[in-house]
Amino acid sequence: MNLRFKRHLFLMLIVVSNTSFAAEKITSQEKQSKATDSSITQTEQKHLMWGLSSAEYARYEELMKGIRGSISPKTISPLEVLGIHAQNEAERRKYARLWADMMEKDTERVLAFQRAYDQAWKDKGNRPLIDISQLKSQSPSTTPTATTQSSGLPISKMIVVTKLDGCAACDKKIHQLLTSMLVDKTIHLDIYFSDSSDKQNSVIRQWAISNRVDAEMLKSRRLTLNHGQSLMNQYQLDEEQLPATFKVDNNGGVKRVE
Repeated sequence: MNLRFKRHLFLMLIVVSNTSFAAEKITSQEKQSKATDSSITQTEQKHLMWGLSSAEYARYEELMKGIRGSISPKTISPLEVLGIHAQNEAERRKYARLWADMMEKDTERVLAFQRAYDQAWKDKGNRPLIDISQLKSQSPSTTPTATTQSSGLPISKMIVVTKLDGCAACDKKIHQLLTSMLVDKTIHLDIYFSDSSDKQNSVIRQWAISNRVDAEMLKSRRLTLNHGQSLMNQYQLDEEQLPATFKVDNNGGVKRVE
C-alpha cells in the first residue's frame, strides 16, 4: 500500500465519519424538535379543551403553584381557579358562564348514561341490586347474637340509628363505621333508619347504592339495613338525638355508647 493510497483512504474515513456525525446530529435535532412540537401541541390541546387562551392557561398553571394549588383538590378545574382569582367582575362572570356551560353538558352526558344503565338492568330481567329480604323491621333485643364467627374471632356487634336524609352527623358516623368494617372483619353492624317505613324498601336500596355499600357485607349478614320506627319507639329516641350508637354484649344486652 503506497503513501498516496493511504492518504486517500484516510480522507475517505474522515468524510464518512463527518457524514455519520452530521446525520446523528440531524436525527437528534429532529427528535428534540418533535418532542418540543408534541409538548406545544399538548399545551394547546389543554387550553383549547377548556375554552381558554394560552395566556389564560399559563396564568392558571402559575396560580396552581401558589396557595390555590396547596389548598385545592387535584380535581379543581382551570375555570374554577381563574374564576376564584378573577381580576375583575367581567372575568368572574366569563369563567362562571364557561363552567356552567361545561357542567350542563356533562350533566346531560351523565343522565344519558344513567338511562342506558337503567335499560341495561331491565334487559337483565330488572333484578334488584340489593336484596330486599334483608330489610326488616326488628328489635335489636330480639336479634340472635353470636359471640364468634366462623373464623373463630370474637364479634363486635354494633347498632346505629340514623336518618336517610338531612343529617350530616349521621352521614359522617355511617361513613366511619363502614370504613372500619372494611379494615376490622370482626365488626357486625345493624343500621336502622328512623325516617323509613316498611313500604320504603326502594328508598333504602337507593341509599345503599348511593353510599356504595359492600354487597358481600349484606350477603354475609355482617351488615343489615332495617326500618327503624319500632326501635325509635322502644328506646324513646327522637331525631334530635341521632345518630345513636349502641353496642350489643355477649348476652344480647344493648347499651348506648354515644
